[in-house]
Amino acid sequence: MKKIFLLIAILAIDVLSCGNNDNKNISAAPENNTQNVEQIIQQHASNEININQNSSSDREYSGNLAKGMDEEFTTDGKLHEEKFLNKTFGYTDTSDSFKIQKDSQGYFLTKYIDDSPEQDGSGSTKEEKVRLKLEKGTILQEVSNEPLAYAYDTKLKKMVFLNPENDYRIILATD
Repeated sequence: MKKIFLLIAILAIDVLSCGNNDNKNISAAPENNTQNVEQIIQQHASNEININQNSSSDREYSGNLAKGMDEEFTTDGKLHEEKFLNKTFGYTDTSDSFKIQKDSQGYFLTKYIDDSPEQDGSGSTKEEKVRLKLEKGTILQEVSNEPLAYAYDTKLKKMVFLNPENDYRIILATD
C-alpha cells in the first residue's frame, strides 16, 4: 500500500512540475509562439501541395498486402494457366485456401474453408466448388452471386483477385 501511495505521489509531482515548465515557456516568449504557429501552417500547406502533386501511379506500397491493390490488371494477353492451374493458394486474411482446376466443362474453383472456431487450420475443412468462366481470354470470373475474378498479373508475377464491377482492378495479390 505504501508503494502505491509513493508511486501516486511521484506521478503527481511530475505532472505539476511539467505544468510549471510549460507556463514558463508560454509567458517568456509569446512572439516565438506566433512565429512557431506560422511556420507550422506554412509546413502544413507545403505538405498538402506535395501530396496533391503525387499521382496514384507514383505511389509506392510498403507492405506485400498493399502492393498492387486497386491498380490496373497487367496482362500480355495470355491466360498463363501454368502459373496457377492445380496449385493451392492461401487467402491472406484467413486460413482458407483455394485451387483452380480444369475439367471437360471448363475451369472451376475449389475453396477449402476452415470450419474450426479458431480458423487456424486445426479443424475440419469444407470444400466448395464454383464454376469459372473465361473473360477477355485472360480472366477467370466466378459464375455465382459473388463478383470476384482471378487472373495472373504479369507485372506482379502473382495470382490476383480482380473486381469485375470496377473494370477488373486488382483487389488483392495472393501469397
